[in-house]
Amino acid sequence: MKNSSPCRPESVIENEILEWLAMSGTGFYWKNVSGGFFDGAKFRKHTSRFAINGTSDILGITNLGAFVALEVKNDKGVVSAAQLAFIKKVQGCGGLACVVRSVDHTKESFLKWGLILKV
Repeated sequence: MKNSSPCRPESVIENEILEWLAMSGTGFYWKNVSGGFFDGAKFRKHTSRFAINGTSDILGITNLGAFVALEVKNDKGVVSAAQLAFIKKVQGCGGLACVVRSVDHTKESFLKWGLILKV
């Protein structure tokens, strides 16, 4: 498996994965913006009791109706307990979820899930 360089920001890897997903024809995917927001004066976290900590970076739904959650990390990125809990919850509900560290890693996951025929 070819991983990203440890020096590459996760946002760059994330954009590469989103570009591939857009071209893959396997479903509908988007960047999950879950951090917080800047109100013009200071950074604030969402306060809804329905906000979920650890939500994956990329979410989507396949053409077959399966929910997908991809947590993007570079080679040095560490998955938090909240992120791991979210992945396990999605998997427990029948969704497809994992940590990915490159486009190639994403393709391998999609191959394993039967969403593409070859890497």
